[in-house]
Amino acid sequence: MFKIAIIGPESTGKSTLAQALAKYFKIDYIPEYSRSYLENFEGRYTEEDVVEIAKGQHHLITEEETKKNPEILIADTEIIVCKIWVEYVFKHSNETIDNLLEEQDFDLYLLCDIDLPWVYDPLRENPNLDERRELFDIYRNILTQKDFPFEIVSGNDAERIENAIDIIKKHIYE
Repeated sequence: MFKIAIIGPESTGKSTLAQALAKYFKIDYIPEYSRSYLENFEGRYTEEDVVEIAKGQHHLITEEETKKNPEILIADTEIIVCKIWVEYVFKHSNETIDNLLEEQDFDLYLLCDIDLPWVYDPLRENPNLDERRELFDIYRNILTQKDFPFEIVSGNDAERIENAIDIIKKHIYE
């Protein structure tokens, strides 16, 4: 099984890309757990909520791996997203999230560039371009420091999808 994680700052086309790749490869994809967790949420989320989101995302990923054992697995978000979220908002790391990150193993990370315009969504928090750049750099730095295989995906929606397909094919068939 070739496991792909789609990550990046908010409003960078992760969900659109995951859906398009799943359609292209004729597979299901693992959705972003935080969206379902937070959609009916009232009040301000806490660090414990982000930990629960990380656990939920991890569960969805491991369940998909064992239940269906697909040739290609695509996850719209994973634990790095939760790690950055906690560290950016709460200014410290979280042991549970760090442990979950050590348990996951993706063959390829697609890091979505910030070249798409930010689109309002009540669950999004960082519309400022400087914040988006800072967050993108944090993602790239973590992937580099951990020596995780990654490629940056950029371009408008259609270009981004085409670029991602080419990247995946290159990694699977090289």
